[in-house]
Amino acid sequence: MTEKLDIVRFFFIVLLGAIGLILVYRPQVVLRGLIINSNQSLIYIISLIILGFITLIISRVLFYKAYKRKPLTFKNFCIWIVLEIFSIILVLSVLAWSINEPNTRSFYTILERTALSVFSVLFIPYLVSWLYFSLKEKENELKEVLAESADSVIEEKKGLINFSDEKGILRMSLRQEDLLYLKSADNYVYIYYLNNKKEIVNYLLRNTLKNIEEQSSNMGLIRCHRFYMVNSNNVKLLRKTKDGLLLELDTDILCEIPVSKTYLSAVSDFFSN
Repeated sequence: MTEKLDIVRFFFIVLLGAIGLILVYRPQVVLRGLIINSNQSLIYIISLIILGFITLIISRVLFYKAYKRKPLTFKNFCIWIVLEIFSIILVLSVLAWSINEPNTRSFYTILERTALSVFSVLFIPYLVSWLYFSLKEKENELKEVLAESADSVIEEKKGLINFSDEKGILRMSLRQEDLLYLKSADNYVYIYYLNNKKEIVNYLLRNTLKNIEEQSSNMGLIRCHRFYMVNSNNVKLLRKTKDGLLLELDTDILCEIPVSKTYLSAVSDFFSN
């Protein structure tokens, strides 16, 4: 209830509610207790709405400026509403007392009558506006929760590597840090990864290493051999032997992946950069 557009909506709800109640009930009912003849009723009721509405606008403008300077607590907001309603009652009571003919009623009597009339007119609009903004607040909270959930899902998916079969059907998703390497076996690929117990296990996927290489670009997978692809994030050591270059993976059990001459230059450049 502190946003400019919502404050305008609040004014609109209160104005419609006040006019609606006054139209439903005769002005004489709203103005009961005041000695006003029938010719003055319409003029007085218009003056009542305008003056009360101006008082409400002034109150909310001051509230908006005060809130922007220093955010108020819910308790302070409730106190402000009480003072706001009392201000409207006081202003309208002064108006009623000034045109009272003849001046037979005391100001306190008129104040009491005006308070009853103001509460009657403003109760439903204030209640409707309160329910409306409460519902809007809940919707905003729900949107925030859904947005956070969506962000968390996206973040979770960012850390996953998906593997599909030759028909494009998703068969397996792995956390990137758990994937070790892939080994080709004709039209199949063995996917080696760490399970929850940090044991090396494998999953057989019907697909080719070439297809996976094309589908898994920018995922940290690098082709190092005709039969092997390795997760570069889990490479602990590059070791040169008499038979060529070996990639030692960061596992408890020794796990070495060979690098063939065809891919030697690409692998060396990748890890050098």
